[in-house]
Amino acid sequence: MEEPALQNGPSSLSSVLNALADGVIMVDVAGMVAFANDAAIAMCGAQAASWGGRPVGEVLPTLDLASGPTPHEFSLSLPGRSVRWLEAVVASGEAAWIVTLRDVTEAVGQREAGLLYSTVVNRTDRGVMVLDALDRITYVNPAFTHLLGYRPEDVLLRDVSVALSAEEADMPVLREFRYNLRARRPFEIDLRARSRAGREIWLSTAVSPVRDDGAADGDVIVLLADETQAMELQGLRQDVTTALSGATDFTDVMSLICRRVEAISPDVMVSILLVTEQGTAWMAGRGAMPERFVSACDGMSVGPMVGTCGAAIYSGHEVLTPDIETDPRWTPELRDGVRPLGVIACWSVPVRLRDGTVAGSLALYFRDRREPTLWQRRVVDACIHFCTLAIEQERARARIAQLAHYDAVTGLPNRTWLRDHLASLQGGPGWCGLTLIAIDLDQFRTLRDGLGGGGADELLERVAGRLKRAVGRNDTLIRTGEDEFSIVTGCGRTPMGPGCCVDKDGFLAVDHASVMAGAILRAMAEPLVINGLPVTSGVSIGICAGSEKGGTVDTLLRNTRIAVSRARDAGGNCYRFFSPAMNQRAHDRVILSSVLGTALSSERLRLVYQPQVSPHTGAIHGVEALARWHDPVRGNISPVRFIPLAEEAGLIEALGEWALRQACGQMAQWMADGIAIPSVAVNLSARHFRDPGLPAMIAAILQETGIPPGRLMVEMTESTMIADMDSTTEAARAIRALGVGLSMDDFGTGFSTLANLVNLPLNEVKIDRSFVDGMDRVEESRQIVNAVIGMGRNLGMSIVAEGVETKEQLALLDELGCPVVQGFLISHPLEAQLLPDWVRTWQQSCSTGLTRLPAA
Repeated sequence: MEEPALQNGPSSLSSVLNALADGVIMVDVAGMVAFANDAAIAMCGAQAASWGGRPVGEVLPTLDLASGPTPHEFSLSLPGRSVRWLEAVVASGEAAWIVTLRDVTEAVGQREAGLLYSTVVNRTDRGVMVLDALDRITYVNPAFTHLLGYRPEDVLLRDVSVALSAEEADMPVLREFRYNLRARRPFEIDLRARSRAGREIWLSTAVSPVRDDGAADGDVIVLLADETQAMELQGLRQDVTTALSGATDFTDVMSLICRRVEAISPDVMVSILLVTEQGTAWMAGRGAMPERFVSACDGMSVGPMVGTCGAAIYSGHEVLTPDIETDPRWTPELRDGVRPLGVIACWSVPVRLRDGTVAGSLALYFRDRREPTLWQRRVVDACIHFCTLAIEQERARARIAQLAHYDAVTGLPNRTWLRDHLASLQGGPGWCGLTLIAIDLDQFRTLRDGLGGGGADELLERVAGRLKRAVGRNDTLIRTGEDEFSIVTGCGRTPMGPGCCVDKDGFLAVDHASVMAGAILRAMAEPLVINGLPVTSGVSIGICAGSEKGGTVDTLLRNTRIAVSRARDAGGNCYRFFSPAMNQRAHDRVILSSVLGTALSSERLRLVYQPQVSPHTGAIHGVEALARWHDPVRGNISPVRFIPLAEEAGLIEALGEWALRQACGQMAQWMADGIAIPSVAVNLSARHFRDPGLPAMIAAILQETGIPPGRLMVEMTESTMIADMDSTTEAARAIRALGVGLSMDDFGTGFSTLANLVNLPLNEVKIDRSFVDGMDRVEESRQIVNAVIGMGRNLGMSIVAEGVETKEQLALLDELGCPVVQGFLISHPLEAQLLPDWVRTWQQSCSTGLTRLPAA
């Protein structure tokens, strides 16, 4: 580089300038570089020959000559893409500028690093404290304030304990923190603290001494992280794990999960809904959810359009409902259940078992429209795992209980189950009407030896199947030994219900048990085919009923086994009672069965008629025909006895046809005599409705007697409908097509559903007397009667209340709008020849109001 301005001057000036550590550049009035010392050329990474006579703006484009004596920084890109920062001071004269340069690259780097560190510290989500040698707080970052609520002015130059104060129970942890802090060595520790607002917080602390030369001796940096959620989740896991490993009930475990989630996420409500094998839901666990919502969910069929939970269970994927009010999957009943709670949104996650099946769902309900947070997803993920464990553990327990209380070959309850069941009934109301029937297979050991183990098991399974078909719906079949079965049954009335003990001698139970024993003997008379061979096994049946049971389980079991031994001693393939009196009663049944056929053919049976009237106006609705039997030797025999005998002896069809013919003939006579009886009702058995010829028989009787079809009402029981729904429905429709009325008797004592009633062409329903009897004392009975009356009104059916015996019952039924009543208050059943006088007396009495009823 040429230095024209300095060539004629003292050579020592150039040498002096080149000896300077700072760079010096002289710029002439035209802006050309006149001189640059060695330091300036080195700072700028240039070649000396490249600058001479060039504009300063070309060689130093970022230099500002107008900045004057105020130092300013500018960057310069060097070869190799490195950047150097220079500080320039410009001195201006009349003919030139003198620029002094200083390399500040390192200082700028330190300053930028400091800014970066400051930005990181101020923006991190971890709290930062700097402590001096006396453990006083000298610095806190914004995250510290956000975490604990303390402002810098609250804590600066105060002891660290001001920020880490805790309960007395946490003192050992704080002492350990202090001990390690005094040693000024790095350490980490978890401790519990309280925010300025009093909120409990779990903190993870990391302490590091400051080793930089510029720091005060003994300073430490403390990093604080909020571990509250992690600790809460850990606490939830510990609580649920403890419950699962203990003897806590399954539903209590599920409710514990819900309550713990609500405790650590207080803005939600939680429920666990499980699905049964039948596809219906039940609420296994809940926290704050009210009972009315549980009732709305229990028993509902699970499907894609049954709430958020139903959709999650059906699809196997999580489902989010942001707005329950507008989601079509929520039925009005379910919406009504959550609306009072202020619940708006719902998130449901399926509970999947290890085999892949969906067992239910866990749901979170929100009070605003939003999605679950990441924290809530973490909590639910943990709880889904626990739900899976709890369900599979409960199923394992149930399986163990199944093995302990049920027979592996037949699947029936075993002797242990029987003893537990009898013990639960002992001394209670169920013990009174209880009957125990024991059944031994005759010569089973011989059969087992001939058939082998597999064949013997198959024989037992087939025998169990036949016995199941022989027992009633409310009876329980048990396998109590290798070749022994038992049946727990009642007296034949409403199971363990009102009236089961009215027969203090147990004769009602005798009749019922005799019918069942006879059915078992007939069922076992047909050979079983085992391994291609016909096998016939007789049975010895022992029965213990009534007072002979005694008061203890052991007495009942012992007396039943004695009765079995008596059956074996009699040659087997028969039944015996423990009591001689009951054996005599059973023997009398056999005699009565043979006499009944004779009585039917010799017209020893007759019909009596009980009137049915309106409780409001007294108008006669009709009469019900009731069979009566008077035997010359045995006297009056109750229908409670001879109707089951007719069923057992195969005479029930003939008895029904006789009753229809007698009732229709009597109606024809009343019509001829001008007696105002609108209709006559005749009760037919389930076996009649299984006979495809029933409608034709009724049509023939109507034609023979000449009465209009509307004058006849055929009554059926709920058990008739259940026995064979298809044939019953077909027969009922054919009867109604004739114009004959169809009534369901004793409604409410069986297993009818509204759907079954709608499918049958009924025009009348009769409320069973057991509900009417308790109506004026038991609120539940009154509600049932009211519901049946309302149902009949909605379906266009007439309702008849049976068993009305008091004026209070009559007044209540009238108040509820029951259209027809029947019972002793109105009249006892009357002989046909007495009915005309009763009708005249009744009509005269009703002209002055129902308060003056004629004597029943």
